[in-house]
Amino acid sequence: MDKIALQVEEVVNEADEKVYLPPCQVRCPLKIDIQRNHAMISLLPLDIQEASRQIIKIGDEIYEQNPLFPITCGYICGLCEKECNYKDQTGAVRRKLILRLIAEHYLPYLETKPSYPLPTKQKVAVIGGGPAGLMCASTLSKKGYQVAIVERNSELGGALRLIPRYRLPTNILNATLCNLVRIAHIDVKLGFRVGNGEKTLNELRNEGYQAVFIATGTPVPRALSFEGKPVVGGDLEGVMFGLDLLSDVSQKKVHPRLFEGKRVIVVGGGNVAFDVARTSRRLGGKVTLVCLENEDKSSKDGIPADIEEIEGAKEEGVEVVYSRGVEEIIGEDGRFRKIKCPRCTWVYDEMGYIGFNPKFDRSDVIYLEGNVLLVTIGQAPERKFFQQEDLLNEKGRLDVSQLSLMSNRKAGIFIGGDAMRIGFAAEAMRDGTIAAESIDRYLKDKDLKEGREKEYEKAAIPRATSYKPQPELIWLAAEERLNFEPFEKGLTLEEVVREAGRCLNCGPCKSCKACVTLELQQEIPEIELNQDICSGCGVCVVLCSYDAIKLQEAGDGAVAVIDKRKCKRCGVCVAACPSAAIAPEHSTNDGIMAEIEGVLV
Repeated sequence: MDKIALQVEEVVNEADEKVYLPPCQVRCPLKIDIQRNHAMISLLPLDIQEASRQIIKIGDEIYEQNPLFPITCGYICGLCEKECNYKDQTGAVRRKLILRLIAEHYLPYLETKPSYPLPTKQKVAVIGGGPAGLMCASTLSKKGYQVAIVERNSELGGALRLIPRYRLPTNILNATLCNLVRIAHIDVKLGFRVGNGEKTLNELRNEGYQAVFIATGTPVPRALSFEGKPVVGGDLEGVMFGLDLLSDVSQKKVHPRLFEGKRVIVVGGGNVAFDVARTSRRLGGKVTLVCLENEDKSSKDGIPADIEEIEGAKEEGVEVVYSRGVEEIIGEDGRFRKIKCPRCTWVYDEMGYIGFNPKFDRSDVIYLEGNVLLVTIGQAPERKFFQQEDLLNEKGRLDVSQLSLMSNRKAGIFIGGDAMRIGFAAEAMRDGTIAAESIDRYLKDKDLKEGREKEYEKAAIPRATSYKPQPELIWLAAEERLNFEPFEKGLTLEEVVREAGRCLNCGPCKSCKACVTLELQQEIPEIELNQDICSGCGVCVVLCSYDAIKLQEAGDGAVAVIDKRKCKRCGVCVAACPSAAIAPEHSTNDGIMAEIEGVLV
């Protein structure tokens, strides 16, 4: 399975310089074989019984690279779609919807999927059961290590548990996590705290754990500040953090009409803030979201939330107030009543997110009244734990190798996920795979950095005379979806096959090899160019849709040169070459002509 599934490894290992891949795969933190998946899905039979058997094989391949794919690829990620070469034509390939159908058919099989061989190597502890920790644990188990996840909460999942059910159904989440633990033989210790006066890293090492991966995420919500000073009033009744609301809703600790008849103000402009706003609407509130950023997503100060989140919230009745900060939280008799909001004229310096430096016009002020204030402006790691364990440098930052994720202060201690760098779930999972590889090397006394620095080059969009249209997203009407049931209509098998077939297959054949796996051909032929008879006419350069052929000077003229990374072996250049200088490997001109004549007959 590994040899078939992980085509990207072959491409990465063979690359002398930059690794040439489709842009979707370059953007994917886990480098999943996206083009290969799409090619195989596009050839599925439309009979659901026969297709289901093949879907399991495709699902097995994806599972090898991402055991959380039913969650991430099928419901919450979509990073690959943002880089799809189709996005600026008729719209990105809707991979999330494609993988959702694959996940729906794969999950019943996952319940019976055989476990990995029982691990027998050294013991490794993973602190934190979120995306990074789960990915690290699963990867290490495949490598034969005995892994224990220690998690402070009563359930695994970390930040995944905070995603509202209408976006990520609980049954999908639970089934994926439970089977990951079973398949990987992971020892799970729930309600287990490390740090803050409880278990220490040294105590874990004394219990026989030869390495530790810290993936504790960012459990501390950020409080409001204005021009560098804390905003007073955070202790008023009715003021709380949005993450706390999401956690309570996830655990069903709140009344289904908690905010009935109340005016709820959400502060924040990211996807999580919109999760909080839309959740509050489902709890009966009249909701206003206020953010520093402006409405123009293309500007440096544009709101960071996804356009689907913004549009969906507005459809559901959430009012969005742009370009406003919170200078003061005003209460009455100990209860929250309103916020003072000067206009924000500037959010980021030219450096972008690194240069967060909001500026305000205090002559332009509005007041927003409400009963509940939900602060959702980001979160941070627990610094006290890292201080106690001497993992911070003199500037108060985590002292960690960016390449291997091992602490520069304590050998055998690795740190990753949001605790290290805040990002998307798939990016945290990437840290889990990096840490697992580093731990494997560390325990084998191998170099932690050798061969791991790779640069990637994105394949350009193939030239075409027309591009197929993107299917529209179909949602329930706003008035029908103000509950916690999923509201986005999935694709049928026929629609999934058609949408996967819309993929432009931008990347190299070696990163796909679907045709070989499906026995459409025995191997991928190389295209050979005989420069001795090449006339340098350039016909092949003009006709190649993949920009794989260039002319270069040779003596007094020019000859064609094929970039084998970009060549798709489509044969257009072979057919068009007037000098018969281009041919598939091990083929003769007579043989090619015989094949053409056979087709024409």
